[in-house]
Formats: sequence, C-alpha cells, structure tokens
Amino acid sequence: WVDRARDFTSGGNLFILHLPKMATHSQRVLRLYRNSLKQTLSWVVDRGLYRQYALELREKFEQGRQERNAVKAAQLLVAGEAELERIKHPDPIVPPTALDGTKWERNSPPPASVCVMSPQEESWYNDKRNWS
Repeated sequence: WVDRARDFTSGGNLFILHLPKMATHSQRVLRLYRNSLKQTLSWVVDRGLYRQYALELREKFEQGRQERNAVKAAQLLVAGEAELERIKHPDPIVPPTALDGTKWERNSPPPASVCVMSPQEESWYNDKRNWS
C-alpha cells in the first residue's frame, strides 16, 4: 500500500487514503463487553436473571481491568473474544425496528406516485366532503 500511497504525494507530503483504522485495546474491550451483554440477552430472556448474569460479567471485566501487564491484558482480551465466539447464540435477538428485525420495513411509506389522487377519486372525495 505504500507504493500506491506514493502516487498521492504532493509537495513532499504523503497522503494515505482509506486505510482501515486499527481499534485500540480499550475499544476492543468495550466492544467485547457490549457484544457479551447482547449475547447474554439472547440466551437469557428473563430480565431479573439477565441482570444477575450482567453483573457477573461486569465483575469479570473489572478483574481484568486491574491487570497492568500489557501482554497479559492482551491475552485476556483474546481469550474473551474466543469465549464470545464460542458462546454466540445461533439465532440472536434483533431489535424489531433494526435491520433484519421483525418490523424492518413493515410499514414503509408508499411511493409518492401512489399518493396522488386520480380525477375520479378526487371527485368522490369532494362529493363526500360536500355531502357532510
């Protein structure tokens, strides 16, 4: 990608376009925690029981938070991501209005061409309005 990036040089400045950003360790931990909570909700529907599991999960993350050795912290993160992959629900709960949810595009607005009244409909509407 460096050779391709050199094509974008201008005045000695190197411009690199559209390179993916690597997530920091804390971003990866945050994503792991969030996804773990979502997976827990897919497995445990009862909110009281879910809250208990969520508190246990938070306790595990707090224990890992105390780790000051970067190598050990990275190993804990990789182990957590592997555990998440292992326990993923085969049919996770999707919010109804989210993409692929049960209500996704159920009541989408009709196209504008359908909303225009024909002359016959307009006369019927005006006749009903004048009648009452």
